[in-house]
Amino acid sequence: MIVIIAEKPSMARAIKEGLGTAAEKYVVTNAFGHILEQAEPDAYTPDDVPRTAKGKKKWRMQDLPIIPGQGRWKMVPKKEAKDQLGKIIGLLKGADGVINAGDPDREGQLLIDEILEYAGYQGRVQRVWLASLDATSVQKAFAKLEDNSKYHPLRDAAQARSEADWLVGMNFTRMMTILSGDLYSIGRVQTPTLALVVRRDRDIESFTPRGYFEVIAYCSHPNGAFIAKWQPAQNDGSGFDEEGRLIDRQLAESIAAKARGHGQVKTFEAKDQKQAAPLPFSLSALQKVASAKYGLSAGDVLSIAQSLYEKKFTSYPRSDCRYLPEEQFGDAGRILKGLPIPQDLRSLVDPVRHHSAWNTGKITAHHAMIPTGEPARGLAPDEEKIYDLIWKSYVALFLPDYRYRAISAVIDLGVEIWKSTGRQDIDAGWKTLYGVDGSDEDDEEPSAIPVMRSGDAVEGQKGEVQAKRTKPPARFTDGTLIDAMSNIHKFVTDPEAKKKLKETSGLGTEATRANILDNLVEKGYIERKGKQVLSTQKGRALVWRLELSREAGGMPEMVDPVTTALWEDRLSDVAEAKISMEKFTAGIERMVAYYVDTLRTAKGIEGGAAARQTAACPICGGEWIVTRYQSKRKKSVFFWICNHKIDEQPVHPLLADEHGKPGTSFGDREDKNSPEGPECPHCPGQKTQIRQTKSNNDYFRCSKCQAAFSPDDANPDSIGKEWLKPGQGGRAKSRAGHKKKPLASRRRSGT
Repeated sequence: MIVIIAEKPSMARAIKEGLGTAAEKYVVTNAFGHILEQAEPDAYTPDDVPRTAKGKKKWRMQDLPIIPGQGRWKMVPKKEAKDQLGKIIGLLKGADGVINAGDPDREGQLLIDEILEYAGYQGRVQRVWLASLDATSVQKAFAKLEDNSKYHPLRDAAQARSEADWLVGMNFTRMMTILSGDLYSIGRVQTPTLALVVRRDRDIESFTPRGYFEVIAYCSHPNGAFIAKWQPAQNDGSGFDEEGRLIDRQLAESIAAKARGHGQVKTFEAKDQKQAAPLPFSLSALQKVASAKYGLSAGDVLSIAQSLYEKKFTSYPRSDCRYLPEEQFGDAGRILKGLPIPQDLRSLVDPVRHHSAWNTGKITAHHAMIPTGEPARGLAPDEEKIYDLIWKSYVALFLPDYRYRAISAVIDLGVEIWKSTGRQDIDAGWKTLYGVDGSDEDDEEPSAIPVMRSGDAVEGQKGEVQAKRTKPPARFTDGTLIDAMSNIHKFVTDPEAKKKLKETSGLGTEATRANILDNLVEKGYIERKGKQVLSTQKGRALVWRLELSREAGGMPEMVDPVTTALWEDRLSDVAEAKISMEKFTAGIERMVAYYVDTLRTAKGIEGGAAARQTAACPICGGEWIVTRYQSKRKKSVFFWICNHKIDEQPVHPLLADEHGKPGTSFGDREDKNSPEGPECPHCPGQKTQIRQTKSNNDYFRCSKCQAAFSPDDANPDSIGKEWLKPGQGGRAKSRAGHKKKPLASRRRSGT
């Protein structure tokens, strides 16, 4: 009896159907994904650890680090899968051989191998690699079974990833929670991913727009009108910023005035160009396009692509490759026949057209996502959208190139040089498949420019100064964040690290990135608003804490994408049998032990860093943190200090401690006894309080929004200049030359 163990029920059904009558010689069973999991830390900590009311062992600093060590890792059945695991073990007892039919990736390899290891199976094991689940692909895959031992390095990489994630997650989550007093989940990949979002949001919020100018000339030629942009002879002198942008309006106006009158074409070039269809999709490329076009989350796209795979309409979705094997080129005719190609385009589709996507040398573990040729029926609306993207990306490979004419003209006008560029379509080619919108990937709009010759006369009609403003970076979306994780080198400044990461690394894998984003949302570290992905107060607080130096209780490597990307490189080395799983895991164990020891004994704060509890500031929000301190006079009294300062001064008073959490501001209590001032313009009905600066100058302070105002010069009882915006709080600073007497004194003297 040969037992086939598929990764999930849908795959088991597809195997039976694909094999047809040949399935009778096998017994096909299935897992439900991972039906075994790593034991919890309680399995490795001493029995005398105190327990909670729920029976779990309490989290204690003295029990860290928890490192099972080589050969001591424990796997336990998931509760919901115990019965199925028992059935599989029962079949294995009478098996003459086993076929591992896990998904064609690291995790698929591990989840079947770990069942065999748990059951103690010692018989022959073969591996079937199912890139697609249609009948043709299934039969081809079973015709070339391989010994399962060939894929042990893949299993080792998945196991190393699992152990590394457990070591980092379990130890650092417990440690940071103990140190801060709040539950903070730390992850090997999720935490540097969170840092990407937090830092992008900081960049946007701290961005100051800068104005600059562009000068254009409206020109005419016998063959038509066109627009040309001024080209400065040099852009690093007076009137230009450090980026070479023109910032002097007077200079811009003087240049624009020269754009009238006679000129001539200095040079004119028109080159015929062609552009082949884009490569078919990897998962991250599909997620980026689907996010931009349809607003679908990365998890939604993966789930839909997995469904299309299980329904036999498309190939395996968790691929990081955008190329196809030459061996499958002969299937093109069969696949194309089953696709919904518009009738008017079928005559243009050439099954023997050889696109550069066909390149076996660039195939990794999987090839790009393509349709199987099975007629796709009964699809849900979102499935239709994703399937449409996939089948069109395949058909475009067999359509003619898009051809166009790239045009460039340099104009000599008013003793200044101007340049105009454009493009004229010759043949839409594969773009016809996408209609007027063109390709689903980034594309530039064509612009009109007449055909000219060098030496032709042109007439400058007028010049125009266009005021522009620099823009902050865009907020992340699911698609652009997945792309950032895939191309992490773009976010690294160190040249050597950037070069290395460009060739190899990313954060996470194609199979895990969507889940990482969903986990960050579930834990409250990021949130989705429309298509945008934003960091939350909780997420910013965690990143701020980790960014601190080790001496101050931080773990800067955990928010450094280079660290995790290089770990992914090492996991790839394990998968390729270049290093052992044990060597990789030993490095993670040393890093965990080092951090636990360092932070446990951190100096510079009374009682050590471990004695300080932190939380997100309820007044300032954002990344600002309040830290809990104990009163030196009364040991039973605690208070909270915010790290948000202006000119080295806290922006708001201390916060009271309410059952271990930051409470109300002590400033609110002081305000109750302070004389009332005029109404706050930001808080209808809320009176301000009269306060004094260190130099005894009065100002008005709103205890609700923390805004601060000077008295109006014309009417000292009215609000004048605003010193601090709502939410900033803080101490107001004296205005230069503000020598008025304190307001209370002026009232008493009648002035």
